Amino acid sequence: MTTISPTLGITRTVAEARRTISELQQQLATGRKVQTYGDLGLQSTQNLSLRAELSQIKGYTNTIALLDIRLDLSILNLDRIRDLAADTKSDALETGFEPLASGQTVYQTEVGTRFNEVVSLLNLDVNGRHLFGGRETEQNPVRPAGEILDGAGGQAGFKQIAAERRQADLGADGRGRLVLTGPEASVTGSVVGTPGDIGGVAAAQVTIDIGGNAQNFDISDGGLDTLAALEAAIDTAFGADVATIVGGNQLQLTATNATDTITITDIDAGAAALAGLTAGVTTNPTAAINIAEDTAGSPFGFKLSAATSALTGTTVTGPAGSPPAVGVQFTSTLPNDGETMRLSLGLPDGTTHELTLTARSSGPLGDGDFLIGADENATAANFQAVVTTSIETEAQRSLSAASLFASTNDFFDFDGSNPPQRVDGPPFDTATALRDATTTDTVVWYQGEISTTSARQSNLAKVDDSIIVAYGARANENSLRDVLKTMAALSIETFNPSDANAADRYNEIKLRGNKELSFPTGTQAVDDIIMELTVAKTVAGRAGERHTASDAFMRDIIGEAEIADIYEVSSQILSLSGRIEASLAVSASLGRLSILNYL
Repeated sequence: MTTISPTLGITRTVAEARRTISELQQQLATGRKVQTYGDLGLQSTQNLSLRAELSQIKGYTNTIALLDIRLDLSILNLDRIRDLAADTKSDALETGFEPLASGQTVYQTEVGTRFNEVVSLLNLDVNGRHLFGGRETEQNPVRPAGEILDGAGGQAGFKQIAAERRQADLGADGRGRLVLTGPEASVTGSVVGTPGDIGGVAAAQVTIDIGGNAQNFDISDGGLDTLAALEAAIDTAFGADVATIVGGNQLQLTATNATDTITITDIDAGAAALAGLTAGVTTNPTAAINIAEDTAGSPFGFKLSAATSALTGTTVTGPAGSPPAVGVQFTSTLPNDGETMRLSLGLPDGTTHELTLTARSSGPLGDGDFLIGADENATAANFQAVVTTSIETEAQRSLSAASLFASTNDFFDFDGSNPPQRVDGPPFDTATALRDATTTDTVVWYQGEISTTSARQSNLAKVDDSIIVAYGARANENSLRDVLKTMAALSIETFNPSDANAADRYNEIKLRGNKELSFPTGTQAVDDIIMELTVAKTVAGRAGERHTASDAFMRDIIGEAEIADIYEVSSQILSLSGRIEASLAVSASLGRLSILNYL
């Protein structure tokens, strides 16, 4: 009996098992079922495609991780800016007017500190990338707080811009650029062709009588032969400012009260230059008040918006004309006690203040009250005095506050087509227009990207094949700019406790600041930016969750084909080892067989 055939079969089985064990041991060592993609056969294409997908997912998840950091920090800073604005608004309602030695209140000092913090928050950078400059990420989008307020290197800061604007709005006489002419008698001469030589070789004189006080003036050569010299001599002679040069070439005479008349008692024919001052003609008080803006089209000072009257026997006209004017004509039918006239004054920041003027038959008189006089001239004079005082007072209060906030618009509101503005001066108190500021003479507070496109679109991140998240932000967005400019306005003013109008001006400023930080309906609020960035974070986060799930799913598929299960491999090795041992044992037994053993 031969044992060769069975032995050969067992040998082949053992060899195959050993090869299988070798492969399994390699899987156990490498953790992989195959060592090349070629070993995968038809599944290799699928696995290669899945690995490409995994690589792309990794890129997206890295982008999302970085985006998450940027959004978290941006939202954190915006939350803080919102809280600082809210604190500034609420504190304005709770603090009184108690200036320190610096001329500022504790509230103003706190707002100044908050302004500095907002500037710092807007200059946030992550690994050198600034997040509030739009596409301009290499530099701080906002100039340092000190430079914005105080200027730097010859560039005017906000304090200077505001001071110049206040001069322009109040005017040289502090009446808000309104011109008031009263019931006093007034007469104007003819246009003088040669104001520098009004006399002649022949003797010439003019005699002027104001309220019974007659004064003679020699206007021939060698005398008062220039219009300027005559004006000065008349004022000196009457001890008051009664003469004015109008338009550079006309002499105007105005009485100092509502009862005096003006009479030219004598004027020589040789004084042809003053022919409009007719001898023997008496000019009487008019019982009329005229209130006019000083220049048509000027952006500065009070603007006459409306005038309404319930004053008996009094005619009120306007605002009309160029520049606009309001006329008030009293008659012998005098107003009654308690009757009023209202004058609406437009302010530079777009708000309006209403003056209420009330007729009173006797004192004591309150703000805006005028005494009904013995006749229309006296009543008109009393009315004019109260209007003048009321306008001068309100110029120090609401007009000054409105001027301050108008200057924030001039300084902080600009774009690529509209540069910052400042008063076209000096002189500033007679200026009639704004001019473009330049980078040479004015601090430009915002240095980031200037664009009319959406701020969010200034920075984009692709977080999925079909999802792009917009997460840009700019420090000059409306709400952020409003926070900055309001805090700047609230923090720079100083007050003299002895100024009777200081407390009212302070309250007017706080009221305007409170309104600006309320972010009225229809305007952007800081919360709007926070919400938009939060939505961007949510979209990116959900994309990240999908990527995590997809990554796990794809790795499972790849693992099924490529990754060896060490427990299963170990079990197979043990099983095959046992089979080999059994086969070898059988082979050995067969090898010992002989006819003798068999028998």
